[in-house]
Amino acid sequence: MIKKNKNHGKNEERTAKYLEAFSREKTIKLLIDRKDPVIFDIGANNGSSLDEFSEWWPQSHIHCFEPQDECLEELNQSAQKHSSTGNAYINHMAAGNKSNESAEFYTHDINTGVSGFNKINMNSKDSIDLEQLGKESDEKKLDYEKTINHSREVPLMRLDDYIKNHTSLIDSVNLLKIDTQGFEPEVLEGFGEKLELVDVVITELMFYDFYERSLSFSDIEKYLLKANFELYDISHIAKNPMNGRTDWVDVIYANKRILKK
Repeated sequence: MIKKNKNHGKNEERTAKYLEAFSREKTIKLLIDRKDPVIFDIGANNGSSLDEFSEWWPQSHIHCFEPQDECLEELNQSAQKHSSTGNAYINHMAAGNKSNESAEFYTHDINTGVSGFNKINMNSKDSIDLEQLGKESDEKKLDYEKTINHSREVPLMRLDDYIKNHTSLIDSVNLLKIDTQGFEPEVLEGFGEKLELVDVVITELMFYDFYERSLSFSDIEKYLLKANFELYDISHIAKNPMNGRTDWVDVIYANKRILKK
């Protein structure tokens, strides 16, 4: 049970006490009180989040979804390490709102972590890199454009279909992590009614125009609120030093049924 103390003082004092007591790991572990959680890692990339979850929960069961060929070697290495104590399942595909279909996916020479289903926006007003390139020369901006938005087709899987196909392994999902560069609504839509089986969702939410698509809270909450979730924490806020806006946030949503008030 989460205990409440009414004597935490003013905002600054409350925040200081929070920072002494909590981290992202501690917050999530407060919500997921078990040694062997079932985890869906959507946008697993090169295995950094798999490594993190493996360290937090050595006996966990982690289902990874990553469509990029470039990430597979490192991701498989992370899975092999985790399989000595828990279970890791690598799915070389993307999670979305359709199954047995493919969709256009964009990779970029910058790094694999910014690849996804949305193009980088060459007319971005929020990108510090593009702002700097624009000041230098048109030629440099054109050279940069050649390094991004490489198109390929990748397979898609709805996660409610994935759960139905693996009923012997999955009867609930304790943690759903989504990092898909603006494709989060489609991932949540692909859960259908199975979203109610999830305990905790951690996801990135991008507000800035670095990609040709940006999101707002309403884009994900139209699925999460209907499935009995509430916003629990904003665990990270990325601020833009060029124009003062918030570029993106990392948010934690908890299913109300796991919150003991």
